[in-house]
Amino acid sequence: MARMTRRFFLVCSAAIPVGCAIDHGGSAAPSPTVREPLVGQSWRYAKHDFFTKAQVDTQDDEVTSVDHTVEITSRTESETPDARTSNGGLTWLRKYFSRPHVGKRLPSELQDPWGKVVVDPHWGQVQVYDTPIPLWPARLQPGWYARINVKYKTSDEAGLPWDQTMKADRWETVTVPAGQFRALRYTNVINFTSSDLSRANSIRRETVWLAPEVGRWIARESTGTYYLDESTADDRNNESSYRWELLSWS
Repeated sequence: MARMTRRFFLVCSAAIPVGCAIDHGGSAAPSPTVREPLVGQSWRYAKHDFFTKAQVDTQDDEVTSVDHTVEITSRTESETPDARTSNGGLTWLRKYFSRPHVGKRLPSELQDPWGKVVVDPHWGQVQVYDTPIPLWPARLQPGWYARINVKYKTSDEAGLPWDQTMKADRWETVTVPAGQFRALRYTNVINFTSSDLSRANSIRRETVWLAPEVGRWIARESTGTYYLDESTADDRNNESSYRWELLSWS
């Protein structure tokens, strides 16, 4: 009998719906609103390896366009181009970015509308969603949560499943290098099919602290795990995992 791979088992044992989001609100009491975007707003972050805690980079994000979509461009202090796109994906990505991805510039983040991301450079590769997904809870209230089922692309391949649960936990007073803020802590748990076909049972987890007055997160931790599809070992592998902390904002 042929050996059943982990990917074959997962595909046969689950069917994931796509293209919908189920919003579960908590209390109807008024909640704070996130600062509206304006061209020139900026945020500077220190990027740390999640496991070693060592700082590995500094990243600057800036609002460069506010129209039907909101474009946030990023620059890094790394001396080499950020490996967020493969050569095969560059042609496809040009239709999303007006400037080439060279030197210290990173791909842009596109929100459509504000608060929902459609082109997301946060992960190891640029991801484009078939339906914009929330960057933070629709209502900034503990207890709010939503289930988001969409598809995403990293190049010209067919859309891949992205199943995300976002939950608002609680308000916290958080101190980062930029100062002390009142922030909503929320979590993301994401089950998805990786564009790397050697990976199976891919899961990403995030903890995010959003300060409404800042208009963006002041701290963010992103980790991910996966199995190798053809491996008989039962050990999970770690994706590159990071923590970002706000250094300054304007």
